[in-house]
Amino acid sequence: MLQKIYLANPRGFCAGVKYAISYVEQVQAQTPGQIYVRKEIVHNRRVVEDMKKRGIKFINELDEAPDGATVIFSAHGVSPSVVENAKQRNMKIGDATCPLVTRVHRKARKYKDSYQIIYIGHQGHDEAIGTMGEAKMFLVESPEDVEKLAGVIKSDEPITYLMQTTLSVADTKLIVEKIAEMFPTVEHPAKDDICYATTERQEAVAQMMDAIDAMLVIGADNSSNSLRLLQLARKNRLNSFKVTSADDLSKEYIEDHKISILGITAGASTPQILVDEIIGKLMQFYPNASVELFPGSREDSMNFKLPAKLLS
Repeated sequence: MLQKIYLANPRGFCAGVKYAISYVEQVQAQTPGQIYVRKEIVHNRRVVEDMKKRGIKFINELDEAPDGATVIFSAHGVSPSVVENAKQRNMKIGDATCPLVTRVHRKARKYKDSYQIIYIGHQGHDEAIGTMGEAKMFLVESPEDVEKLAGVIKSDEPITYLMQTTLSVADTKLIVEKIAEMFPTVEHPAKDDICYATTERQEAVAQMMDAIDAMLVIGADNSSNSLRLLQLARKNRLNSFKVTSADDLSKEYIEDHKISILGITAGASTPQILVDEIIGKLMQFYPNASVELFPGSREDSMNFKLPAKLLS
């Protein structure tokens, strides 16, 4: 029977997600007419559905909106070709890209004419698509992918690498080590690209592993950072599991796996209301269980200021 619930901290919304949501809200408040957002503003269905209820329309591609429309790019960023297409169609452009993703884009533009760029990321992820649109890059998802670059990357020409901001710290370390082994002349960035929120949330989970029987990760199936949290937890506690909403919770799972102390964390695009609903349902199952912040937890204190001019 579940006796205790430990909450990881930090968990849930990161500064980049707060920035993107606030950006859309301010544009809608200041702009008459319909607002369009290209792709999911963040990878969470609850956030997207709440915005739809407020009149925001979500599109996959720009041709789903009329010429001259107000279109906001999601937190994951877009490639220069998307921006150019919007300009050609006289669209009013809003950019809700996380500032940490924007930083990677700037680095890509800086390196594109003088370096061969290896990109560590996930094929098909919105962030990877946007960043790789900035320059020619070689995508790798594993150390094995790096090995396949033998003969493709020229060892006598400058080499560097960039990475998706939401990756697993441990897995990325293995890929970087393989890059250094295969290409000893590679220039390592002064700072890696994994965002502070991803790192801190992974560290918080790692610190809890010895004190819990399983970790519950709250996050969307297409949320890279949520999946990395689950992957990390399962390396230490195989019974760890993920839900997208309270409807996914199973008392039978908890009972079958004899979970008495449960950790809870949430991906960086998971709203607190979802966390609250899931804790509420757990308390319905186990009204005598205690809920506590994990000892030594710390708050996520970073914030990003919105630009003075929202549309271009």
